[in-house]
Amino acid sequence: MLALPGSVAQAQEQISPDDFLDRAMGRTLTFTDNRTGRVVGVEQFLRRDLSVWATSTGQCSYGRIELRGAQICFIYENFPNPENCWIPVNDQGELAVISTNNFEVQRITDVTDTPVECTNAPIS
Repeated sequence: MLALPGSVAQAQEQISPDDFLDRAMGRTLTFTDNRTGRVVGVEQFLRRDLSVWATSTGQCSYGRIELRGAQICFIYENFPNPENCWIPVNDQGELAVISTNNFEVQRITDVTDTPVECTNAPIS
């Protein structure tokens, strides 16, 4: 069990970044802020090391994915912060990620095969 602050239920179970990527590969995930219930954005996982992120406003950015122990980190073209890392968890059957910087929780509220819609999305 992983005990983290915030409003995530105490029944979270940490999963490995590899397990998270196994579930995400080739899919598009919708990330929703746990506190507000608002969609933060969607991310299409193109390869194990590449994604495209689209904010709720439709702005897109390529992201390089790095695995660092229990963390999955994203280094985006427009946000090249190497400390943008998350711990993936399974919370009562639902996927969520918890920021290692501020313990922000984002739930994965939808998983589809629909590509991200933006003008600069990668094709492979």
